[in-house]
Amino acid sequence: MTDMDTTSIHESERQARAWLVRLTSGIAIREDGEAFRRWCDASPLHAEAFARTRRMWDDLRPAIEHRRDARARGDRPAPRHGVRMGRRMFIASAVTASVAAVVFARYGLGVGLADRGPSLRTAVGEQKRVQVSHGVAVELNTDTDIGLRSASGHVTGMRLREGEAVVRIDPARLDPFLVELEDARVLSAPGASFAVRCVDGVSSVTCLDGQTVVQRGVGKTLVKPSQQVALEGDGVAPAVAVNPDTAFAWRERVLIYDNQALAEVVADINRYRPGRIVITDRALGERRVHARFTLDQMADVATLIHDAYGAHVTHLPGDWVLLS
Repeated sequence: MTDMDTTSIHESERQARAWLVRLTSGIAIREDGEAFRRWCDASPLHAEAFARTRRMWDDLRPAIEHRRDARARGDRPAPRHGVRMGRRMFIASAVTASVAAVVFARYGLGVGLADRGPSLRTAVGEQKRVQVSHGVAVELNTDTDIGLRSASGHVTGMRLREGEAVVRIDPARLDPFLVELEDARVLSAPGASFAVRCVDGVSSVTCLDGQTVVQRGVGKTLVKPSQQVALEGDGVAPAVAVNPDTAFAWRERVLIYDNQALAEVVADINRYRPGRIVITDRALGERRVHARFTLDQMADVATLIHDAYGAHVTHLPGDWVLLS
């Protein structure tokens, strides 16, 4: 490889990082999408560099989630020698620190990664049901990470680090099972079922059956069936009514959206598919929609949006799609 080839690759990677930051900033417009498409078409190096940059961005996620979990527990960062080489190499390669700056600013990513103990996880698009303890079943939605608490060889509780799960407590179980998310605890009676969610820094608890109480600090909030509370500030927001058949249709591998902005719909859909769908037209993103998708349609969802709303679709490397 010549020096000129190496220089071209490095410049392509620098530009790819800048494009990734722009497209995920939330302020990209249609002209940005068209310019990005022209940049990808201008050279095979550009498309390859963007795909590599996206993969390295994804590789940072375990570190981000660990740091977020540690901050919720009040842990101190681990010593500097605990940094994984993959993250160090990525930040060293980002001379402009563009992608790293966004990650640090948004999540407060510190140095050091530690063993987080036994856990349950699902990949993007994966769902699973697990009997975690006698009388306790957990349904994990896509891209979910749960840490398990044990005592004397038995699982006694869990912490939702990221994602979404439904917990069902058998009426015959007498021992308490503690569920944590952020700095809150979910206390439930035998026979209760409830959902916990922590996505994009927003956490909530929804009662499906029985009695559920959310404890945060010294305060306790009763959540009745078909009610949901969100964690906000240092407390718990007032309960709001939800339709479980719509909110938890994912348990039947269906996603239902009722009068929601298309931008919100796409943000949720991105949790179920590799890559990312980016809306570059603000008016399109603000459009209110009613939609129903099955998880088997995730690969074709951009085409379905095009057919229903006339959006222009541009397919990019790494399963990225621009809608305008």
